[in-house]
Amino acid sequence: MAEMIDGKPHMTIAEAVDFMGCTDGWVRHLLRTNKLRGKRIGQRLWLVSQESAIEARDGLTTRSAGKKHLAARPAAARKPKKKPAAPRK
Repeated sequence: MAEMIDGKPHMTIAEAVDFMGCTDGWVRHLLRTNKLRGKRIGQRLWLVSQESAIEARDGLTTRSAGKKHLAARPAAARKPKKKPAAPRK
């Protein structure tokens, strides 16, 4: 449920986690580093701007998808692993 602050919808961190598909630690990190806009209410409660959450969600990548360009060789070009030898009798 979005809360309206200054005429713009905001959501709690738990709602932002569900919406963005990441962890609450990551959302808090983005808030601390000002990569995600939000308002602090009191000492503990953060309300995240819905507009900012949409931008952040669209920019998120998984580790594997985000680092494919760093692989020495693409997965398809790698040699298949050898099967282990049968135990001797």
